[in-house]
Amino acid sequence: MRRVVGVCVLALLGAFFVNREAVAGNITVYTDRSSFDTAMNVPLSVEDFTSGTHYPITTGVLNSKTNFTPANGTPIKPGDILPGVTYSTPIPPSPFNKDNFFNIDSDGGKYFQGGFLDSSIGGVPTGGALTTAFDNPIAGFGFDTSPEMGTTLTISITFKSGPDYTNNSLSINTSGLTFFGFVSDATDIVSATMYGNDSEHSFAIDNFTFPVSAASVPEPSSIVGASLAVLIGAAGTWRRRARRARSR
Repeated sequence: MRRVVGVCVLALLGAFFVNREAVAGNITVYTDRSSFDTAMNVPLSVEDFTSGTHYPITTGVLNSKTNFTPANGTPIKPGDILPGVTYSTPIPPSPFNKDNFFNIDSDGGKYFQGGFLDSSIGGVPTGGALTTAFDNPIAGFGFDTSPEMGTTLTISITFKSGPDYTNNSLSINTSGLTFFGFVSDATDIVSATMYGNDSEHSFAIDNFTFPVSAASVPEPSSIVGASLAVLIGAAGTWRRRARRARSR
């Protein structure tokens, strides 16, 4: 029994360290949502940023835990935003910090249906880019954008390890929605930062798509910890039984 427990512990520890050695994947860019869905081949969450408007989001942070009442529109309650992703943008310096630097807006159906996430301070010296950070590493994500973001998208994807992926020459359709999907050959994407070249809106996105598992799959360390706890408990039970057997 001791040998079995020892082998199991070593195997789990080995798996833990292998899982921690993520290698930056190669990114494939998709401009067709159905092809992206096929490439992902997993259940996907699609964040529509609610059906109304909520602005400005003066904290600069939006996720499933957000509980905030903006000056315009209805409050954002916990659960209004799907779990798995935190959306954030830098809070700009004065006088820009009184502007609508982070919003859930509505364009009346010109490009987007219902709410979409945008910024109205393109060109601010501190950035104005949108960062999407995932609860757990994922293999890919996608979103719709429009000319409200400009004509060119720049995006930088950060991997669990390895060099970032950067693309600054993605063309945005000037007359309607453009879909962009980014798929890695490994489950190693931890965040992405993006912005456009519009003089007013540094980003404008909707239908942000990512694996459902981003919010529900625990980190390998959690799995190993739970497994070790079970094994340690089993080993303790075996020792107690062995002591009782010897005392008879």
